[in-house]
Amino acid sequence: MMERSITVDKERCTHCGQCVKDCFIGCLVMGNDNIPCYADGYGHNCVGCQHCMAVCPTGALSFGEVNQDELSETGYGDPDEIMNLIRSRRSIRRYKKQDVPSEKLEMIRQMLAYSPTTANLPDLHFSIIGTREKMDAIREATYKNVKTSGPASSLYQFSYNGWLQGEDMIYRDAPSMVVAAVNSRMLGDETLKTVDPIIALSYVDLYAQSLGLGTLWDYAAFQVLRSYPDVLHMTGIPKGYKLSFVLLLGVPDVKYRRVAKKEPASVKII
Repeated sequence: MMERSITVDKERCTHCGQCVKDCFIGCLVMGNDNIPCYADGYGHNCVGCQHCMAVCPTGALSFGEVNQDELSETGYGDPDEIMNLIRSRRSIRRYKKQDVPSEKLEMIRQMLAYSPTTANLPDLHFSIIGTREKMDAIREATYKNVKTSGPASSLYQFSYNGWLQGEDMIYRDAPSMVVAAVNSRMLGDETLKTVDPIIALSYVDLYAQSLGLGTLWDYAAFQVLRSYPDVLHMTGIPKGYKLSFVLLLGVPDVKYRRVAKKEPASVKII
């Protein structure tokens, strides 16, 4: 966990107070020398959002071990390109028989540090199943279980029949998947525990498209993992964490060349 502390370069500080104004927790104040600091007894309230460091116009404030000079400037992308990415995104059910390049998995891992949370309570775990070999082991264990039982027996019987014919109806023969889980002891109500991991997986979903990868929100895999503890154990979710959802991941074996025409859902601007 990153150290909750701030360091201010007094030569750079212009005493503008932007860091204090933007501290939504209220743990920053302007000290006697007109330099920002933690208010007495309030430093432990810091949630580590780093807004104070990000908003400083002169780069005078550093947070923990992070120095301003090490950081890149903000950038929000081109709205037309981002809109086209959103419109172009498709659910992928056909994947190339190859592993996702390890450097792309690492880029996704690093990106996950930036997904927002609803109440500044980031206590999530993500297991990225990174190779087809490991996915195949999960597939074998899955279909061994669904052969004889399952809460949704008709779904499982249909999937098992497909497996006998060489078709993976549950994991769509994907070479990777991202499994999201949340700490069961996390503060907050059940809504927060549900929403935060879905926000993070949504970020993975769009970022993966920009990396040339395809995704699928996989309810069937989610059903399997929450129904069979031995299969869930293979994903490496730590003890005390509860499964949230599953996103398949891989290099698409299909190329969609045009965006679909869709109308917005029921939306009212008030």
